[in-house]
Amino acid sequence: MDSVKKYKIEKIEKYKDLSLMDEVIVEYPLEIYVNGEKFKRLSLTPIEIENLVIGHLYSENLINSISDIKNLKIEENKVYVDLKKEKSKKKTREIKNQTIDREKLFEFSKRFQNESEIFKRTGGAHSCALVKNYEIIKFEEDVSRSNAVDKLIGYILKNEIDLSDKFIFTSCRISEVILEKILNVGFNLLISQSCPTSFAVDLAREKNINLIGFARGERFNIYNKNENLSIK
Repeated sequence: MDSVKKYKIEKIEKYKDLSLMDEVIVEYPLEIYVNGEKFKRLSLTPIEIENLVIGHLYSENLINSISDIKNLKIEENKVYVDLKKEKSKKKTREIKNQTIDREKLFEFSKRFQNESEIFKRTGGAHSCALVKNYEIIKFEEDVSRSNAVDKLIGYILKNEIDLSDKFIFTSCRISEVILEKILNVGFNLLISQSCPTSFAVDLAREKNINLIGFARGERFNIYNKNENLSIK
């Protein structure tokens, strides 16, 4: 299924009216069934659906690893998941020291703005990326910022990725919900081009996770910084 749909619209400007075709991001309903029972209905952009479902189940604490899933089947706008009776033990993730090179982060944030084809076409997508050494390992996007993060988490679980030397970079506002997802999967550094909410800042300070916002152009704000992070 396409992630963008075209509509004929009327565009009104100061000195002229135009009739044209406009591209709109697709919002698609998806029903998730777990062990035969309906669990959740999500609205999403229909790409990377398997990653989204895996990441969402993890964020909702239904699984601790990909091994907890016996079977996952996608049929049109429904997903059927069979889980094992007992969850695996949640892994403790290693935390390493990280250094932010401000010049490299400035350059990366400019590049990141051009990664989302859906946003460039529609203006309607939230994006996030798994990053190592200022290079994107995996990029995800969705009409929902929570879905974009869950897609990335699903990818991390499927590939059993070590997060100790990586960070997550996102275009979206950092709410409590987003920060909880990031904490749950084990990141030590979250960087956003947008702002955090007060709840997110308070939670970052309570849990002592590195939180950076407004990483745009040649600036960023540090809302919390722990002993594992240095800036140069």
